[in-house]
Amino acid sequence: MKYDADSKRMPGIRWIKTIKKINVTIMSAVNYDYYSMEVLLNYNRHRDGKSYLVCREKFYIFPIFSFIGLQYNLYYLDLFVKNGRTEMKKIIPIKEHLARKAAINGKAGTAIMSSALHDERIMKLVTTHYNSITCENEMKPEIILGEKPTYRVDSSGNICLDDSGEPILKLDFSRADKIMDYIKLYNKENPNDIIRVRGHVLVWHSQTPDWFFREKYDCQCPYVTEKKMLKRLQDYIREVIFHYDGENSSYRGIIYAWDVVNEQIEPDDFDPQVNPDSVRFMCNGKNTGWYNVFHGNISYITQAFVFANQYSPKDVKLFYNDYNDADPIKRDAICSLLRKIKETKGARIDGMGMQAHYHMEDPSVELIGEAVRKYSLNVEEVQFTEFDIQSSKNYDGSDKETERIKEGRRYKEIFNRIYSLDQEEGINITGITFWGAHDGVSWLRDFSAVGGGADGRRPQMPLPFDEECSAKPSYWGI
Repeated sequence: MKYDADSKRMPGIRWIKTIKKINVTIMSAVNYDYYSMEVLLNYNRHRDGKSYLVCREKFYIFPIFSFIGLQYNLYYLDLFVKNGRTEMKKIIPIKEHLARKAAINGKAGTAIMSSALHDERIMKLVTTHYNSITCENEMKPEIILGEKPTYRVDSSGNICLDDSGEPILKLDFSRADKIMDYIKLYNKENPNDIIRVRGHVLVWHSQTPDWFFREKYDCQCPYVTEKKMLKRLQDYIREVIFHYDGENSSYRGIIYAWDVVNEQIEPDDFDPQVNPDSVRFMCNGKNTGWYNVFHGNISYITQAFVFANQYSPKDVKLFYNDYNDADPIKRDAICSLLRKIKETKGARIDGMGMQAHYHMEDPSVELIGEAVRKYSLNVEEVQFTEFDIQSSKNYDGSDKETERIKEGRRYKEIFNRIYSLDQEEGINITGITFWGAHDGVSWLRDFSAVGGGADGRRPQMPLPFDEECSAKPSYWGI
């Protein structure tokens, strides 16, 4: 029976079709719509002249990729069972699938905020599908440094000063520690299914308070010298890393990687005389703090990797992280930066974080592949660190199911290329992190002026799971 995309119901059928020695028997089918069916399914695989029953299940989520391109036109997710969609235990955890597929034996991750810890449904989704967590905001300098500077004090209440006479900052780890405490307890209770953390981020122009760059930590004072700023940067990186990986830290061993520096390349800011390295100098219409101090000098970037290497355990991987990662001009500028970091005495950089804030229309998988190859010539690892896909440019929310199918196709296209790339000589893809647990908490639902953000003019559903934490076509695309 040929599939009719306009049909909303299909009568009970009995149909057997053999494709490449795989038999699929649909014993009954009801409530058939554009992408879902309630079925009683026999799934048989032939081997050595015998037929083996792989699955017989009613209301079972099961993609049958063998149907692609046939007259039935069921598309790649094919048989997708409505009544089973919310049964998480019925589907393969993403972390297990990525461990099996190609050579990706690394991390399957998601980003969460500390507020998610109180949502049992979200945390069930997270612990089922992921073995890596990124704090969406809680480890960023803005949160740890605070809106206003606070200082360490001695037993007499006097502000503590460092060797140069500057007051010593008191950092606030409380929000990030809530997530770390949850993970520490989870790992204790689940020693065979541990979760680790991707540290994000030590150096960023956005979400870093302006006072951090000023004399006396006062926004009314001038910007400090490069030398003083490097000292502040060293102190900050040391304190953050020691808090999570110092000898006496209760969190030691949970963090497996750090985004040491984030989003510091911007081709539009290139100037052959004053900014030959294309260092970002603008954010939201004004100069960044880093540019106001260093004026295009990349020493704060290279030295950040020196400091991170100095204080981090050697098994914690150090990454540069950026968006528009497949754009050829930006890609080449990033590769130039990676080489300069590697050439810096005392620096260590292990990997490139491709944020992968992609669109339905671009970049092409060819450009993604070329970027992975280029980065792999300069660093040992590549990770996709903030994966999501913005909706079609003409999507207005009126045909949600069609858009979800298109998104599933786009996911499949990209992930098939990732799996293929990871089998190539010299390429080591060690993790894929999705930027949000489900569509309902995605940052793309709101306007954002930072790199990779949404314009706020159309609905977004960029992740593998919908607002109900149910698997979408994009999950099957993975």
